[in-house]
Amino acid sequence: MGQTREALIEATKHLLAEDGYGSTSPRDILARSGAGQGSLYHHFRGKSDLAAAALHEVSAEMRTAVDDRLDAAADPVVAVLDWLQAPRDALRGCRLGRLAAEPAIGEAVIAAPIAAYFHHVQGRLAARLGEAAAAGRLTDGMDPGEVAASLVAVVQGGYVLARATDDPAAMRRAQAGAAALLRACCRPVEGDNR
Repeated sequence: MGQTREALIEATKHLLAEDGYGSTSPRDILARSGAGQGSLYHHFRGKSDLAAAALHEVSAEMRTAVDDRLDAAADPVVAVLDWLQAPRDALRGCRLGRLAAEPAIGEAVIAAPIAAYFHHVQGRLAARLGEAAAAGRLTDGMDPGEVAASLVAVVQGGYVLARATDDPAAMRRAQAGAAALLRACCRPVEGDNR
């Protein structure tokens, strides 16, 4: 019984990433999961309940990946730059950010795991930038939370530009521009000649 539930969730995770919420039907989910007719409604109240379970898992996976990247470097500026410049599949788009443009985002059960991811990313970036500010690395007047929100917006905007223009280089240009702005707002570590 647990295997069928997990198969439904896994199938939904993949279909949401590939097709979005509106284009994913219960029939598609059953076909992808290999689950029998009626299984979806045995384990979930409906499509939105199943999608919410899948999105909670995706959100948790993506938060872990962010944490791993932001915790990899001792220097907070290096860690934030590493997150910002990480390779991304620009034409596929953000697995969660893509869903923010769909009407289903108006359903609290769908919005919650997406919002949780973005709050987490902004919070983690703000914390690392706060470390930089405490060490005197950010120029005066730079608010770590505002900078974090801007960096998340640049990455999400990079996805949109890349998909809208069918040009993955649009993401790389957005990342490079934001990285240059961040470096310009940071004082180097004493003794660092980079």
